[in-house]
Amino acid sequence: MPNAGENGVATFDVEQIGLYIGDQWAAKDNLTVTYGLRVDIPFFPDTPQNNPDVEAVFGFRTDAIPDGNEVWSPRIGFNWDLEGDGRQQLRGSLGQFAGRTPYVWISNNYSNNGLVFSNLQGNNVPFNPDAFNQPSTAAELGGRATTQAVDIIDPDFEFPTVLRASLGYDRELPWWGLIGSVELIYSDSQKEIDYKNLVLEPTGTLPFDGRPTYRVDPTSNFSGAFLITNTDEGEATNLAIKIERPFSKGFSGFVSYAWGESKEVNQAGSSRAVSNWQFNEIVDANNHEVGTASFEVEHRFNASLSYRLGRDTKYPTTVSAFYNHQSGRPFSHILAGGFPFTSINGDGSTLNDLMFVPATEADVIIRGPGTWADLDAYISSDAGLNAARGGIVPRNASVAPWIHSLDLRVAQEIPIRGSSLQLTFDIVNLGNLIDSNSGLVRFANFNTLTAAQYDGIDAATGLPIYSNLAAFVTDPENNDRFQTHNLNSRWKMKLGIRWSF
Repeated sequence: MPNAGENGVATFDVEQIGLYIGDQWAAKDNLTVTYGLRVDIPFFPDTPQNNPDVEAVFGFRTDAIPDGNEVWSPRIGFNWDLEGDGRQQLRGSLGQFAGRTPYVWISNNYSNNGLVFSNLQGNNVPFNPDAFNQPSTAAELGGRATTQAVDIIDPDFEFPTVLRASLGYDRELPWWGLIGSVELIYSDSQKEIDYKNLVLEPTGTLPFDGRPTYRVDPTSNFSGAFLITNTDEGEATNLAIKIERPFSKGFSGFVSYAWGESKEVNQAGSSRAVSNWQFNEIVDANNHEVGTASFEVEHRFNASLSYRLGRDTKYPTTVSAFYNHQSGRPFSHILAGGFPFTSINGDGSTLNDLMFVPATEADVIIRGPGTWADLDAYISSDAGLNAARGGIVPRNASVAPWIHSLDLRVAQEIPIRGSSLQLTFDIVNLGNLIDSNSGLVRFANFNTLTAAQYDGIDAATGLPIYSNLAAFVTDPENNDRFQTHNLNSRWKMKLGIRWSF
């Protein structure tokens, strides 16, 4: 079939033209202005197939792709030596920026347009070991064909861009040759991505927390129609402070602190449209709220120290250490329906419903195992949950444990007839080498935790029913709610040789 290889894999060509023009202007002896313009234009020589049924039901063509949609990125920056002696400078920039074009999102239209392959469902189907002679009709399966899920691109879709401004100040301090710096960076989303499922229709709200409820349109022949579109919501603010000592008398180093706040609508961490929609924790299934970004680092402390031994000899040795201490990764608390898994808000997704946090025992019905006292204690132990009592907890309101690590490097210089041989020895996460419980990176699996099972609404009171409280709720002393990253939590050693000539 056109645009699909074997097994329904999308195959298509992409061409991209990138143009950049820039200049640097010495406005004054102590003021330099740099400006430029970048334009990127992607082209898709192959056109996906159009599914007329999709167009008839939803009004969107499956062959609509952002072919030739140019991305304009103007920018300007300046560097101002305030007194002309190099002791203090003010610097800043303003521009629109775009990352690498995410062609994988476009690939969904080439393979998942409802024409390349179909889903079938049957009952009591006998096993057939022949992979090339499987049932291909509903009759052969003894069941029925499932409704088709398709992916669609908004014809007005534009690739992501962000408007970013920065302002920094550097000054030579009056002590020990130190240099102090402070920098503020603000980013505002101009075009970010969002997803909607067009087969959903609203049915009302849940009585206990007011979140909108949905159902799949019963008149539709589609189980899902995932539209990628744009949102202009989302922003990030970062502030960094740094004190640095340039190399002098064998020593160099710095200490720094960075604070950040980042908001997003959809992290778009998957290549599949359905995953980007159904695994985005939400209150409203088709009107995704802006919330804390999944990769936000709110606080980060760094320190580095380097000393050069024997710097006046032919065989100097440099010993360096780098320390990092930062906030853990944000994560969300969700509610999952019991077996068979049900969608709490009726949107068909069982792993994206943010948790309603009861304020008191009167807000919820608890059915064991576990008690209200267990759940209440757990909520109080988590700042994000505790702040959300009586309502729906925001996305990524909780944070995993802080991360810290210490890295060590030793570099030995050996001169060889006009060239230089450098031997290096690195230990990453030195603390874990000394203590196996140090330097661990702990996180919530899939960026979510489920503290309780949702068993529906009590008919008499209209309250939510929670049961099967998680083991980390009922017995937190013996059950860790976080997982340990197997690779990043380990110490690692590296030996290196570099010959410069």
